[in-house]
Amino acid sequence: MKKIIYIIILSLLVLASPLAGQPKTTAVGITLIKYYEGFRAQAYLCPASVWTIGHGHTGNDVYPGLRITKIEGERLLRSDLTRFENYVDRTIERQLRWHEFDAVVSFTFNLGYRINDELKYALDLGNTKIVVMKIMQYNKAKVKGRYIILSGLVNRRKAEIALYRNQISDGILQGVL
Repeated sequence: MKKIIYIIILSLLVLASPLAGQPKTTAVGITLIKYYEGFRAQAYLCPASVWTIGHGHTGNDVYPGLRITKIEGERLLRSDLTRFENYVDRTIERQLRWHEFDAVVSFTFNLGYRINDELKYALDLGNTKIVVMKIMQYNKAKVKGRYIILSGLVNRRKAEIALYRNQISDGILQGVL
């Protein structure tokens, strides 16, 4: 419980400071991403057959046999976060609350640039019901040519939705935070 309160206070202090420019993912969002991505020092193929390393970093710079340190993994995570924060900030017209922003950044960090027109419309309107429905649809990965529901993705989507709704005390997030 103390950890949750500490993260919330830290996040509120960051949000209350006079930050110029675009929003940044708070400690809560980063904790959520790190929890579901985990950390792997050696490159591996994720369930969707994408070479991945660190805290979910993918790209042309990831290849079989690649190894990194935790410090390098943290640097990659911060760099990746900046790309997805920029994407969310450019794509969504409504100014998202910090918890909504964190949840959408986590979602795009996991899926890539996949805010389709329906999800964008719902986010722009602040229609939580449709946002929840659309986010929950992304719980599958292509494995051996077939799309299957992955329990890890179901759990991550539930946590992102709880964060989007600002239900930080929800049991789904307590295990993460």
